[in-house]
Amino acid sequence: MINFLLDLLKIRTDNKEGVLKAFKYLKNYFDNLNIKNSIIGGCFVAYKGENWDLVLNSHIDTVKFQTPIKLEDNKIYGTGSIDAKGQVALLVELFLERDNCLLVISPDEERESKGIYNFCRLMKNKIREKTFCIVGEPTDLKVCIGHKGRFEYIVRSYTKPRHASKGGENPIDEIAKVIVDIKNLKLEEIKVDKVYRSSITPTIIKGGLESNIIPDKAEVLFDVRSVENNIIEKIEGFIKNYKVKGELKKGRYFADFYILKDKNLIKRFSNISFFPATAEAYFFNKILNLNAIIFGVGSLNLAHTKNEYLDVKEFEKGRKKLREVVDKICVE
Repeated sequence: MINFLLDLLKIRTDNKEGVLKAFKYLKNYFDNLNIKNSIIGGCFVAYKGENWDLVLNSHIDTVKFQTPIKLEDNKIYGTGSIDAKGQVALLVELFLERDNCLLVISPDEERESKGIYNFCRLMKNKIREKTFCIVGEPTDLKVCIGHKGRFEYIVRSYTKPRHASKGGENPIDEIAKVIVDIKNLKLEEIKVDKVYRSSITPTIIKGGLESNIIPDKAEVLFDVRSVENNIIEKIEGFIKNYKVKGELKKGRYFADFYILKDKNLIKRFSNISFFPATAEAYFFNKILNLNAIIFGVGSLNLAHTKNEYLDVKEFEKGRKKLREVVDKICVE
C-alpha cells in the first residue's frame, strides 16, 4: 500500500483535471482486481457484495500543491500524504480484505463537498440506515465521534460612494463594528476528551478602491466553526442590529456540526476524541442516517502545511488499529 500511496501522490489533485486522473488510476487498479466500480455523483465508488455492512470514505483532492514527494527517514513527504491520500491507502487495504463493503472516494472535500452531497442524495434508501461508516482524516489514530461544522459567512454593508472629505456613513466603519462586537456573541462548547468551542473568525476583508473615496460597499468573510446546531441563525439574529446584510458563501455544500449519538456504540471504544476540523461524516449521517466515526493516521497539525508527511511506522500501527476499530463497530 506504500507503493499505492506513492502512485497517488504523484498525481497532483488540487484541481479537477488531477482528480479525474486519480479516479482513472483507481478504476484501473480495481478493474485489474475484478472489483466493480463506478462514479456516483462525482465520487469514485467500489463495491464488494450488495448488502453493505460497512462504508469507507475519504477524499482524493488536496489543498494547493506545496510539498514535493520524497521518502526520507521512514517518512513520506508530499501534499496529500495525510490529507488525505494516506487515509485512502489505509481504507483501500481494509476494503480489499472485507466482504459486503462500500468504498467511497470524494472528489472535492477541500472546496465544495458537492460530490459527497450528490452521492448521499443518490444513494438514499440504497444503504441500510445505521450502517457503520468510517471517514478517513488525520486523527492521530484516535477514534473521533464527531467533528466541527464549518461555514463561510459573508457580511456586507452598503452606502453611496462619495469624496472622503464629506464624511458621514461609511460601510467600512459598519463592518468594523460587526467584527469587534461579534466577539461578544455567546457561543457553545462541548466536552469529549477535552473542551471544544465554536468560533467565528474574520479571515477576509474587502472594501475601497481609492484612498480619497468613501466606498459604496465593504464586506468581511467569517470562518465559522461550530460545535452547536443553528449557529448561522444565531449570526443572522446578531447582525440585525447593524446596517448590513449577510449570507452563506455560494457555490459549496457546508458540513454542519456532527456528533455520534449511539451511546452503545460509543461505549465500545476507549480513548475517544473529537475532530476539531470539518469532515464529511455529517453528510453520511444527515442524509443517509449512517453511524459515522472519523479515524486516520497522521496529525492534523501537519495537514495543509509545507511540512506535510506520513510516518511509515505510524501507518503500520494504523493498519492494525483500523482493524481493531472495525471489529468493535461490526459486532452484531
